Amino acid sequence: MSRRELRLLLKTAFARGYIRIKGNFRDPTIILWDITFPMLMLVTILYTYHALGAPPIYNGFVVLGSAMMAFWINILWGMGNTLYWEKELGLLEAYMVSPSPLEGLLLGLTWGGMTVTMSRSIIFVIVGILFFGVEFNLSAISETALIFLLTLIALYFMGIAISGLYLMYSRTAWRTAELLTEPVYFLSGAYYPIQVFPASVQMIASLIPLTIGLDGVRRTLVMGEGFPNVATHIILLLSMIPILLIVSEKVLNYLVTKSKKEGRLLLRWM
Repeated sequence: MSRRELRLLLKTAFARGYIRIKGNFRDPTIILWDITFPMLMLVTILYTYHALGAPPIYNGFVVLGSAMMAFWINILWGMGNTLYWEKELGLLEAYMVSPSPLEGLLLGLTWGGMTVTMSRSIIFVIVGILFFGVEFNLSAISETALIFLLTLIALYFMGIAISGLYLMYSRTAWRTAELLTEPVYFLSGAYYPIQVFPASVQMIASLIPLTIGLDGVRRTLVMGEGFPNVATHIILLLSMIPILLIVSEKVLNYLVTKSKKEGRLLLRWM
């Protein structure tokens, strides 16, 4: 990639990400809407564990699970689905004929959505600390930050591939997003440690970056474990990132090319 192409990509990413952030924070009711309903699920699980007499450590598991699952929901419904909305508004055609690369558009959706979701995830953590007495161990905060960052990178590479489905199949891709929502909730151990699963299910669940990342963050931030205990998590995530990058690029290029040939980028196909 030449310097000019890189500059154009970064400018496109900044422009699209800025709009995403500005649009979400401009209307406070949107923030309230996006936080209130997920918070009800979080509070329900916390009170359920409390009623069952579960150890206090599970409160930390639930809070971190809700905070990180917010990023998965953002990838499914806030990243790929945005391309559908822009196609519906007729903006996607302008993007495709402009010199701005599609990768820059998706990168902008990535960092914009990541920033917005981060602010809401922090609120989940604050509520857990203030109202449910959740305590976190900060002795391995550097390992926590590394695992968290690697998990987000891997997840958003998956999101790029999912975005391609919306280019090709438009509204029909919603079914794929719906299909990927609940199974990932289950397999990632959003509200419980994956060690409760049989070994065979744990192996399948470990193919999802969110499962590995969430388990690693819990081990460091809740259980206070250090690098030796999460080294495998870091290695697995580092191995997944280049694979997901290559796969997402190939899937996106294939779907974009096919969409152009079949004229599916136009509004009349919706």
